[in-house]
Amino acid sequence: GKMSKSKGNVVDPKVLVDRYGLDAIRYFLLREIAFGQDGNFTNEALIQRINSDLANDLGNLVSRTAGMIEKYFGGQLPVEREETEFDASLKETAKAVTEKVDGLLDNMLFSDALIEIWNLIRRTNKYIDETQPWVLCKDEAKKAELANALYNVAESIRIISILIQPFMPLTPAKIWAQL
Repeated sequence: GKMSKSKGNVVDPKVLVDRYGLDAIRYFLLREIAFGQDGNFTNEALIQRINSDLANDLGNLVSRTAGMIEKYFGGQLPVEREETEFDASLKETAKAVTEKVDGLLDNMLFSDALIEIWNLIRRTNKYIDETQPWVLCKDEAKKAELANALYNVAESIRIISILIQPFMPLTPAKIWAQL
């Protein structure tokens, strides 16, 4: 239903921010509600967005990647890298998304811009599944391929962290700290 002060169903943003963090609330509102329009707000929708988009898609991507770089290379990626067949597609997506987001932000289409950024996040997660670092790490001869895969994921995360900065100003620093 509609929020109105007289009905007493106005959500207190301070309570939400205290519980979920400012960036999560900003993400939810910019993602769910078209700029300048009225929107529906439900606690369920908020929690689902935070869990699926922020915790699963983005949070998992960052912690998985940082964990693998730490586990397989002691936190430092080697310079020697060997390309895989999956690299070009990931790089194309990153380039296309970056260009689209620029245009969408110029037109204040914040929700659409976030959808694009999340396409890159999901593509990066898929790239991890395609390159299978947990398999590559078992073969010494594939070390350069493993380094390459993790480098590309880290680079993709770097791009993502820059793209989300206008929406979630506090999150990029947390991502950089993890990487």
